[in-house]
Amino acid sequence: MKFLIEADRVIADLTSSQLVISPTPGVGVRPYELLISSLIGCGGTLLKTILEKKRVSYEKLEMEADSIRNPSQANRIERITITANIFSKDELTLGQREKISSLVMKNCGMIQSVLPAIKVELLINRIHDEGEPE
Repeated sequence: MKFLIEADRVIADLTSSQLVISPTPGVGVRPYELLISSLIGCGGTLLKTILEKKRVSYEKLEMEADSIRNPSQANRIERITITANIFSKDELTLGQREKISSLVMKNCGMIQSVLPAIKVELLINRIHDEGEPE
């Protein structure tokens, strides 16, 4: 990877494309957003693979992230809670969801890279046809 540092942005020359990174909103992707996106990208694709291996059919997967930052320590990220919503007709018990969450946490390289400096939690919900979480 190669990076060009400019006044208010960094341009990353990646294998798939260029990416503009900037702490200034509207100029590029914020570093904070990149960190969270890397966790979701790694964890989400791993979650998809695990569901396929377990033969859990689903219509859609959505993930959201919330974080707690510490403004007295350079706005450091201290905690990230990731919620995965699996839209599926298949039954997923609490025990199954906890096991899948554990597998994602244990095998996602990006999540493992930030632990224990950042506390990361992955919650998995199964969303029924009616749109209600299980």
